[in-house]
Amino acid sequence: MNQVEALVLGLGGMGSSALAALASRGIEVMGLDQEPRPHDRGSSHGGSRIIRRAYFEHPDYVPLLEDSFERWGRLERSTGASCLHRTGVLLVGPTDSSVLRASLASAEAHEVPVEWIGPDRMRHRFPQFASAPGWSGLLEPGGGFVDPEAGVRAHLEVARRAGAVIRRPVRVFSVDGDDSGAVVRTEEGEIRTNRLVIAAGAWSASLLGDRLGVPLVPHRKAMVWFDPIDPESCSPGRMPCWLVDDGDGAGCYYGVPAWPGQSSPAGVKVGFHGPGTVVDPDRPGEIPEEVVERFVEDLAVRLPGVLGRPVAARSCLYTMSPDEHFVIDRLPGRRSMVVVAGFSGHGYKFAPVVGEIAADLALDGGTSSMADFLGLDRFTGDGSV
Repeated sequence: MNQVEALVLGLGGMGSSALAALASRGIEVMGLDQEPRPHDRGSSHGGSRIIRRAYFEHPDYVPLLEDSFERWGRLERSTGASCLHRTGVLLVGPTDSSVLRASLASAEAHEVPVEWIGPDRMRHRFPQFASAPGWSGLLEPGGGFVDPEAGVRAHLEVARRAGAVIRRPVRVFSVDGDDSGAVVRTEEGEIRTNRLVIAAGAWSASLLGDRLGVPLVPHRKAMVWFDPIDPESCSPGRMPCWLVDDGDGAGCYYGVPAWPGQSSPAGVKVGFHGPGTVVDPDRPGEIPEEVVERFVEDLAVRLPGVLGRPVAARSCLYTMSPDEHFVIDRLPGRRSMVVVAGFSGHGYKFAPVVGEIAADLALDGGTSSMADFLGLDRFTGDGSV
């Protein structure tokens, strides 16, 4: 039987950050992952994740985003990695779009620099998106995207340099614990720990079962890459990262321009932020051809004459919480166990600050970060979300 002071399950975006945070504080910490190396079967891959401060999902995220931007910079300086790319972020839709209005409200409440672009100016400044009369834009010049593969590699480098032990591939069968400690049963035997951080993404629900008390449901989502018809118009100098809200209650299309140094697949990456197909994370399946065809048809209306043929499609797992907000907390009655999960398709940009919050909760039982609104008590009627 192994004994370790702290243990992190899952070494994707959140787990690698938590491992780095714990190791950097001088804690004896081990990280486990079921895959032999960073992989594309979960939620921390695909070459880009949009990062923005003007947050329509909830204004309480904005202070965490400010912290995340700062920590991405620190990570780059300490490792030499290139993680954060500032292309700007453009939100597009009707002038009365709920996404644009909620984003503007968040920006005003937290003094985030943004620019409102009316319909006449949109047609001239960003003709790629001026596909409907009356559309406006909200531009956040300081936004952009984060490279998730680079971020995971950089956090694991920090963790290794600080002395963390990484074991992979190791299959975990079960976890349990109480307020004083936890036990993790793996294919290689039991590991006991004083503090356990569960950052297993879409696999968190099966590990925790009803101990969490909140359903976390894995959804398969599609990411599709397109050849641009005019590469210059889809370059970072001409095309910011973007999201189009055309009033479709099912969700919004978003995209990232083709960028220098882009790994394969290359091109304009497009996704759809909304509910996906419920799947078993061990058998997520391929992206159906009809889904790719729907992307082609819809984008021909939203960005007419901009995107050529699709060149690749990949799956990404969203782990959906009931209210689509993160779950970051210690487990009631098992306070040696910290869960970071349920990021619902908008979490990776927060990875550096989530890792620090997880370390705070594991070691101190609380955190100075403004993350109380993401705790489990909101599901019992006591939280603020």
